[in-house]
Amino acid sequence: MDFIDQEHDLLTNITMDIYIYLMLFNKFYSGKTVRSISVTLSNIEDDVNQQLSLFEVDNEKRRKLGFVMDGIRNKYGSKAILRAFSYTTAGTALHRAGITSGHKS
Repeated sequence: MDFIDQEHDLLTNITMDIYIYLMLFNKFYSGKTVRSISVTLSNIEDDVNQQLSLFEVDNEKRRKLGFVMDGIRNKYGSKAILRAFSYTTAGTALHRAGITSGHKS
């Protein structure tokens, strides 16, 4: 079989931390057809139960930034605030923002 099976325990509600997995995909993707990609969420807890780390700095700032960005999107729509990457030719957020269930809205 030609696949890479990796499991990572990332405990986060910070969007940018999730991008780590996108970078892993890009690192190992060989251009062949991908049959399945799985992301599993389990043991979901309120972030008041968050494990503290001595080695991770600025998590609180990044978490607050994520909440502010979510609030702006909720109030003004999904295109109100996007990451710079979304404005490049490889970005898809602008295109996806105008689509509902795979159809133009």
